[in-house]
Amino acid sequence: MSAKDPLVRLQHILDQIDGIEAATRGLTYENIIDNFIYERGVERAVQIISEAAKELPEELRQKYPNVHWRPIIGIGNLLRHEYYRINAREMWEIVQVHLPELRSVIVQMISDLG
Repeated sequence: MSAKDPLVRLQHILDQIDGIEAATRGLTYENIIDNFIYERGVERAVQIISEAAKELPEELRQKYPNVHWRPIIGIGNLLRHEYYRINAREMWEIVQVHLPELRSVIVQMISDLG
């Protein structure tokens, strides 16, 4: 399969979400905020999620309107170009709230396409 294949991109998203979850399992915000490696690792994984989401065909994203695609794609731009605006508390919320919600949809998308 080509890296441009939507199933490959969806798997990239799923792998990053699962990686973040595994790396942060059992940790608190306070554990993460002062840990450079965890902070940068989470940011990089979110950036990969953003890039993979951006590369999904628009018509595929439109089939899942409950996903907030625009902010998912937009966070990548912030991480690349305006990293100084990234708020650690907001990143923690992404990890704790938004990625688990996104994961369930990504699993459904993979199932629907597979």
